[in-house]
Amino acid sequence: MLKKVFPLKLKLSFPWILKKGLFLILNLVKVTFILLITILITYSILFSIGSTILIFKGYKLVNAHLQEVITLKEINPPQTEYMKNYRKTLSEENLPDTLIYKFIPLDSVSENLKTSVLAAEDDGFYIHPGIDLESIIEAIKHNRSQGTIKRGGSTITQQLAKNLFLSKKRNYNRKIKELGYALLMEHYLGKDRIFELYLNYAQWGKNIFGCEAAAEHYYNKSCSKLTLNEAARLAAILAMPSKLSPHNYKSSFMNKRLIVIANNLYLHKTISDSDYFSLTGTVHPSIDSAALDLKPSYISDSAAIPVSSDTD
Repeated sequence: MLKKVFPLKLKLSFPWILKKGLFLILNLVKVTFILLITILITYSILFSIGSTILIFKGYKLVNAHLQEVITLKEINPPQTEYMKNYRKTLSEENLPDTLIYKFIPLDSVSENLKTSVLAAEDDGFYIHPGIDLESIIEAIKHNRSQGTIKRGGSTITQQLAKNLFLSKKRNYNRKIKELGYALLMEHYLGKDRIFELYLNYAQWGKNIFGCEAAAEHYYNKSCSKLTLNEAARLAAILAMPSKLSPHNYKSSFMNKRLIVIANNLYLHKTISDSDYFSLTGTVHPSIDSAALDLKPSYISDSAAIPVSSDTD
């Protein structure tokens, strides 16, 4: 009898069990759905708050950098970030930290120096937008092959950005900041102002900053009166200003730099055949030397000496 009753009760209660199970499942789904919605809403709120904070901080950072650049339209800073750090380094080494510096307007700078510096440091300065992507890519390839950061592929604008605003640490984070500053300066300052600042804040010797101070120190004359040979030799030392002197006629490195400068000037038809010969001591490869009447009178006291074997 019990055997017949138990299956009957089970059969009668099965719909109730099924209904109860479905109810529990639905409640579980409902709770899970509410939990997911709560998590999504919370995440959205936190993401919105975080994004707002990041945007605000980003705005403050960009605006601070922007104001630094805009200020340079009218103001010549007393010193750059590089000059400040350089003085600190000299002081730590118990060396004199007094820097020789004098500002001069761009229109008072010798055309010989302007063209020589462009030929030495950034031949496409007045053409590119502040950065030279081809040079940067070549520098990245070289650095990867060497396993260290040695080349930067920097334009004059980028060099000025490093000088004015950035630390001396070499890393890709600084490179990104450098590019940002360069683009801002190109937009807000313009080429001539950038070039003026570069010439006046570049290092030209152990304690010498600015082309006017350099001209007075090395040649005892104003920057406006520099000859082509004097200007070219000053431009050549920008590659290693703390180690080179324009009076170092036996340096193979200096002579190589002078050849680069002369080639670029000659390419742009800024100098004549005799000027090229005066700077390098040789004729340009494209010239038939037999057709030229180059006499020793063309060579000034500052003319380059044939490349020696030293590595100064």
